[in-house]
Amino acid sequence: MKNKDFDILEISEKDIFNQLQYSEGSSLFLNKYTLKEMFLFIEKLGLVKKANKLGFKELKIDLESSDVALQRLTIYDKFKNKDHLIVDLLIKIENFVPSDEMKTFFGDERLKFLTIEWLTLQNPKAKFTDERKRLPGQRHPGLGIKKELYILFRTLARDLDVDGIQAKPQFFHNAMMYKDYFKFLHPDREGEFRAVYEKFIEELGFVNLAWAVYENCIRYGLFSKTYMWKCDSQIFPRKRRVLEYFESEDYKKRVEESRKKWMKVLKYKKSCLAKIDI
Repeated sequence: MKNKDFDILEISEKDIFNQLQYSEGSSLFLNKYTLKEMFLFIEKLGLVKKANKLGFKELKIDLESSDVALQRLTIYDKFKNKDHLIVDLLIKIENFVPSDEMKTFFGDERLKFLTIEWLTLQNPKAKFTDERKRLPGQRHPGLGIKKELYILFRTLARDLDVDGIQAKPQFFHNAMMYKDYFKFLHPDREGEFRAVYEKFIEELGFVNLAWAVYENCIRYGLFSKTYMWKCDSQIFPRKRRVLEYFESEDYKKRVEESRKKWMKVLKYKKSCLAKIDI
């Protein structure tokens, strides 16, 4: 993949354009955006100022865009290595062909999603504390820019005219973070997720529930089978045809049936959770 990078300082928009002259004619991110345009997206959202306040004043951005299928945006502090990595985003535009059971709603119509394959947001300067505990998969605390990233993805989705945004939560806590805006494409999975969340969130809280799922402390059924988290598609609907799918009576009915089924059989091992050093 071809890389382009530049230093981000506290500079004016005029300086930005002057500094990025060379990026014209380079391969395009998501087949549309130059490095300059992606920086302006980030800058206008206030992410550069926020990074400066966190102590990151010499950022470097990479856009790896020669692979049309899957593209990558990374942001580093001063040095381009894993110890200085702040943002790592793998993203693509994906054509979605509905399964046979979904064809009763969508027919043979194909959908187009902006798909977030992987997203890391971390502050290598920060430390975990009792108030800000580590979550599964984290090397460093987060950046606190969830709202800004959500606006960025919505802006890109609108500009690219896709049907929605697709997230693939690798961990249960990712799904919890997305839940206010995203729903699982398959109603059975949405009902399962809601059941686990509703059953334990009040008693365990966000962090402990995240670790309980990750460490296989959640059980279900008469024989106490281990509940295993499986990554699946969570969708933010942008166009009406996708929104109507999630608002359909059939989808809502199947979600509720799945939720009730799981609520009856879920439990967790307190002894298992007590062994986890969070």
